Amino acid sequence: MRKNRQLDNYNVTYGSIQISDRIEITSKTVTVTLVLASVTLTDQNVLEINCGRGAGAAWCVHTHASHSYTGIDPSQDVINLCQRLYSTIPRLSFVVANATKRFPFENESIDIILCIEATHAFDEPIAITQFANEVVRVLRPNGYLLWCDFRYMNGSGTSVYDVLASDELIIEEKINITRNVLHALDIQNKSRTDFIRRYIQPEEQEYFRLFAGLPGTQIYEDMSQERSQYWRIVFRKKTTKNMPII
Repeated sequence: MRKNRQLDNYNVTYGSIQISDRIEITSKTVTVTLVLASVTLTDQNVLEINCGRGAGAAWCVHTHASHSYTGIDPSQDVINLCQRLYSTIPRLSFVVANATKRFPFENESIDIILCIEATHAFDEPIAITQFANEVVRVLRPNGYLLWCDFRYMNGSGTSVYDVLASDELIIEEKINITRNVLHALDIQNKSRTDFIRRYIQPEEQEYFRLFAGLPGTQIYEDMSQERSQYWRIVFRKKTTKNMPII
């Protein structure tokens, strides 16, 4: 039987920041530190897209003292797990919601949206458009979308940040962090390989190697050969957009 453990996504090292070698600590803790740049979560209403098991959300609330922090995920099972693990943490909540559908939040009610390693799964342009529209709707004027993900350089897939850089959203900062991601994957190669061999069933190990972006997998080699790039982008919502009444 598979152990009740989860392998997290791609990791980032940036300057002196390095991800812990413990699989239990989500990569989002370091990625959030990187993505935040000069933006603070303190006393802000924060929404996290595709929050997963919720460890990153719990870390953010504890570390940055946000006014409120809501993680959404399309999986009811995932949200149930988050609620079971972190129900005692004040100001932290989890809601079932699909990021490509209408968000269950009022207009201009969110200060900051964190979207980390989520949008690469939005295959259709219409899904990206709907996501962008909802981001604009729920963000307060001068609110931030903090985005971090990879994109392919051959034109395949949707260029997420081009779509999001609409009349309502301004790109304030855009940095290629591919080298940082590759460095982090190299650092964790042995521990993640050992983890997969120990906890994952043999017939599923190759999938988890790909999911983890280990050296030798397509994801890793695409970044290494510059067929794909990993970016962090800070978007800010303009102040002139009149939101429809709901």
